[in-house]
Amino acid sequence: MISFQAYKQKRFLIVDDFDNFILSMRQILRSLGAEHIDSARSGQEAISHCLHTHYDVVLCDYNMGSSQKNGQQVLEELRHRKLLKSTAIFIMVSAEVAKDMVYGALESQPDGYLAKPISQSQLEKRLSLLMEQKQALKPILEAMDLEDYGKAITLCHDEIKRNSKYKSWCIKTLANLYYLSGDLTHAREIYQDVINQRPLDWARLGLGKIQLAEQDYEGAIATLSGLLEDNNQCIEAYDWLARAYQKQGNLQKAQRTLAQAVEISPRVLQRQKTLAEISLGNQDLETATRAYRATARLSDNSIHESPEIYLSFSRCLSDLSESDSSKVSDVMANEVLKSLEKTRAKYGDRPGVKLQALMVETRVYASQGKSELSQRAFKQAKELFDELENPNPEWALEMAQTLYSLQEPAQAQKLLVELGERHPDDAALRAKIEELLEEPVGLKEKMQARESNRQGIKAYEQGNYPEAIQHFQAALSITPHHKALNMNQVQALIKDFEETQASPRLLDHCDNALQRVGNLDEQHRQYKRWQYLTNKLQSIKHKLNGATQ
Repeated sequence: MISFQAYKQKRFLIVDDFDNFILSMRQILRSLGAEHIDSARSGQEAISHCLHTHYDVVLCDYNMGSSQKNGQQVLEELRHRKLLKSTAIFIMVSAEVAKDMVYGALESQPDGYLAKPISQSQLEKRLSLLMEQKQALKPILEAMDLEDYGKAITLCHDEIKRNSKYKSWCIKTLANLYYLSGDLTHAREIYQDVINQRPLDWARLGLGKIQLAEQDYEGAIATLSGLLEDNNQCIEAYDWLARAYQKQGNLQKAQRTLAQAVEISPRVLQRQKTLAEISLGNQDLETATRAYRATARLSDNSIHESPEIYLSFSRCLSDLSESDSSKVSDVMANEVLKSLEKTRAKYGDRPGVKLQALMVETRVYASQGKSELSQRAFKQAKELFDELENPNPEWALEMAQTLYSLQEPAQAQKLLVELGERHPDDAALRAKIEELLEEPVGLKEKMQARESNRQGIKAYEQGNYPEAIQHFQAALSITPHHKALNMNQVQALIKDFEETQASPRLLDHCDNALQRVGNLDEQHRQYKRWQYLTNKLQSIKHKLNGATQ
């Protein structure tokens, strides 16, 4: 057991909103020898204490009121701001037993977790074990805090050679240090050696991370999927498996994987945020909105709170309300307006926040048919936008989207062309500009066009070219200048003509579609396909002309 003198030398911080708990813990710690004991009645007060004092032990309650930081957020902020050294001990305390809360608290990786009520023997046993470990591993932990991975690696090797009682901890830490320092070969060797002896979860997870870093996505997926088959409660494995699917380009599986993780442990902000972003990319607005709503809720009082989170939620919910024709859309629209009001109240003094909020507000009112309110919001947004000498490209894209929603396509196109001219070398931005130019419609219409396109592709693959042509035409009636859609139409028309030798007037439709596409430069992502179809059509026409002469 740790001596009375050891407790006397440590500084303690008790964080809880109930005086009785603070008093109880203070009495227990004093009986163990502690003299330097501070207390805080909120998470923010705890952060303030840690700004001025280094504490060796922090005992922090999880739930300190709905409008206050919780223990998980306190720990995240202390680590983010480097106010809690690796040599210090952070113990999460809670009277709650809700599964999602417990998982969230444990995922933040405190040094210990204790359920209330806490007896003296419980606290003394847990603290003694942790204080003994931290003292024995102090040189390694101090090197890790300084990010001196080389020194930490050497010290871990020394500890392992001594065959100390912390050998297992050192092996696990050593592998992670190699990973962090970019030495994937040595990290892999350690993980593989451990797995060969006993397939421990942490080693299998580590191997999956190595395979992902080596761009062996199939291997990472196999390793992490196997781990989850054996232990579906290994939450971190879901996050890494989703990343592997993302890297592979399989966003549907990435979304399903993260949805499983969220089902088990929903109180991790970054997981909810990633799920929202992937779902949005998959055009699954309902899942994206739920995840963004959870992200916004979790970000309250968090070090990770930002206006972008609230704005992303507002945009997503706005798009969902626009695509919903039921009365529920009004409820969603009102929620958007409340979210925007909250965003402005918190971050209205930050550049661009007021502008972005007004653009979302413009589109919300426009979708509700409230043209007067929409125009009023847009007027303010336009004034702010015009004051900018070189607007953020993302803000310019959103302004173009807003102009389209107000049935101002000419202004939107002019803005997009100018944006492209200002950033000629930004390929990612150019792709976004092209997408807006090709699909200058609301999300509801965009989804309809994409569904018609999907049905057209399905019919084409089945060899039913007339049906494919009908579906592509339905999509083009919504977005007539969409380049890929027009080329889908041309491809189906040519196939139908070749199979049936139908009227040459089909080829006129091909000409019309290619005229809508226009001439593409070699940098365009559809250039090779456009070139092939143009040449193919010219070849067919040449043969027809030869046959009639």
